[in-house]
Amino acid sequence: MKYNQNLNEFDILDLLNEYHSELRKLEYKAEFVKGKIEELENLYFTLKSSRLMPNAEVQKVEKIAKTEDNSSAEVEPFDTTQDGNIVTKSRKPYPLSRYDQIIMQCIEDNGRATLSKDIFEKVKEKTIEEGIFESEEKAKSKINQCLVKLTNRRGDIKKVNHRGRGFAYALPEWFDERGKIIKGRGIKLGL
Repeated sequence: MKYNQNLNEFDILDLLNEYHSELRKLEYKAEFVKGKIEELENLYFTLKSSRLMPNAEVQKVEKIAKTEDNSSAEVEPFDTTQDGNIVTKSRKPYPLSRYDQIIMQCIEDNGRATLSKDIFEKVKEKTIEEGIFESEEKAKSKINQCLVKLTNRRGDIKKVNHRGRGFAYALPEWFDERGKIIKGRGIKLGL
């Protein structure tokens, strides 16, 4: 079908404007959905990690647990000291991946809380330099996974809320004893 035979230049311009407008709307929707996905992933990993983390009451449970068939079995994550006290076995944290190291270095080099979009840009530059950058989508996904791991599972960095979209991230030592970010370490907004 050849529609262009019936179109004049004003019709073509009108269609171009409409398509560009539609494209902007879709890009906005995509960014909005990506933001919601990031929020939900962060919430999911927070809930998941809090469920897996032993608390003080769990540390006091008996060493022997009853299995479904009422036979006794040792509980894996617990151990006893020489005097018979029950303690949790400490797990060694996973070593930092190269992406984790780059993210940590980026925040450290910035010297203050860093927005996730700024982290992405700096990590992208560094991974391209090092030849480990694959694609924009894979990098965003990898960086998001690393940020979740570093904040929720390891505690190497902390989230900082701000008025804009997403989060900023800072090193734990940049917070005071009340959990407030130290003056001079907060987000520097460009004016």
